[in-house]
Amino acid sequence: MEINYKCPKCKSYLNIGSKIVLSAKVDDQQKGLLMFSNELGNYEVKKHDLVQYKKGQKVGFYCPICHSNLAAEDLNLNLVKVIMEEGGKECTVLFSNIAGEHATYKLHGKKYEAYGKDKDKYINFLGF
Repeated sequence: MEINYKCPKCKSYLNIGSKIVLSAKVDDQQKGLLMFSNELGNYEVKKHDLVQYKKGQKVGFYCPICHSNLAAEDLNLNLVKVIMEEGGKECTVLFSNIAGEHATYKLHGKKYEAYGKDKDKYINFLGF
């Protein structure tokens, strides 16, 4: 089954094959593209060597097409929000924007799935 990811603002596709591509900004100085696996719970990141961040540092994520901030402002500013399209159905995916924090959530209807070693950290913000 094909999985696609979209910007919640402009609805543009954010993935190329099995990689999600997002624009990132660290400390308002360093900017670059980051590539993530489309597999929920896989925290491997590919980036340019000169885009540096430390564990615990907040990274800003933006749509590479419309440049909208992808922070989940309605839930928690430490979470990023994208749309996942799978089998013709859409759901919301949230993940932590704190470097080294492994917390990802797939929200569909009144249910959620949580992934990563830090998954319990933001459950109270999901509204369930």
